[in-house]
Amino acid sequence: MREVEVKRRDQRLDIAKGLLIGLVVLGHLLEGTNVWSATTVRLPLTLIYAFHMPAFAFLTGITGTPKNLVRRVGPLLVLLVLFQFLYFGATRVLKPGAEFEWDTPFWMLWFIVAMIWWLLLTPIIDKFPRASIAVSTALAIAVTAVPWIGYPLSLGRALVFLPFYAVGYAYGKRILDWCMSSTKVLKGVTVAGAASALMVLYFAHLKHEWFYGSLSAESLEVNPAEGLVIRTVLLLAASLGIMAFLMLVPQRESPGLAMVGRHTLPVFLLHGFIVLGAELYLPAVLARNNVVALAFVLTLTAATVLLTSGPRTNAVMRTISGYFFKPSTQQATKKYSKLQTLSS
Repeated sequence: MREVEVKRRDQRLDIAKGLLIGLVVLGHLLEGTNVWSATTVRLPLTLIYAFHMPAFAFLTGITGTPKNLVRRVGPLLVLLVLFQFLYFGATRVLKPGAEFEWDTPFWMLWFIVAMIWWLLLTPIIDKFPRASIAVSTALAIAVTAVPWIGYPLSLGRALVFLPFYAVGYAYGKRILDWCMSSTKVLKGVTVAGAASALMVLYFAHLKHEWFYGSLSAESLEVNPAEGLVIRTVLLLAASLGIMAFLMLVPQRESPGLAMVGRHTLPVFLLHGFIVLGAELYLPAVLARNNVVALAFVLTLTAATVLLTSGPRTNAVMRTISGYFFKPSTQQATKKYSKLQTLSS
């Protein structure tokens, strides 16, 4: 069980989350250009998807708490149901004939469901941190061999990324401190190692669904033994990528990025509407000029993050989530302020 002391809000986490949510938006827009088939976007997509959601799970673990679960899970359920309906409606308009399953979260909403699973498991992780990390890692690898695992209830992704949440909860603050206080030589070696791992994944030409963590080896048309190896390699590459990312996070104050990092939930929930509209035109832009397409995507990413991360947008999101959200936010803010782990 972790012991904490009250400290001011850790701006490093806000900045890291601000950068990561930017990568989420950028990744989804890049997918909209040609869904991994364009050579010009496959490298940045591989870079982003190799580590960005494991990193989000890790940072979510740092700010996790086993207390007030009803007040924390309640707002997430409200937002999940609301945005499930909203995205179903938007997709019906933009993509007539699209099919939906009510037990399957729409697109990016899988992360909301995964957070609910992780929060519910937090009391166990809090009581048995080392065992939880070991078991969750074994499950993340083994689930690859389960043929029926898939998108329903986000079970596949929740299990695949669970080790990162567990490690973040149990040892995240120590890892964050270690990464950011490392020597330049160690940072250089780690970043070089992460870049090498990225290039291995890039030239391996894996099906991009492997990065999603949602499907079994059978669904991805490899035998279970090979699937277990691939999943193990991906977990290791993601771990290395997270460390390299944390080492590169700016340690100087950055109010803009920190503000975005404090408001990642509205960015995450709202940016999909912009992506759904933009992806109708992005392939045509890419076909005309790759450089122009990438510049357009980067510009649209920045605009989307700025548009959806403002304090007013965040306030509206809190209001929408209803009665349970305010206590939850207070608990999260309080917990977020207790980030200095007593390392003896």
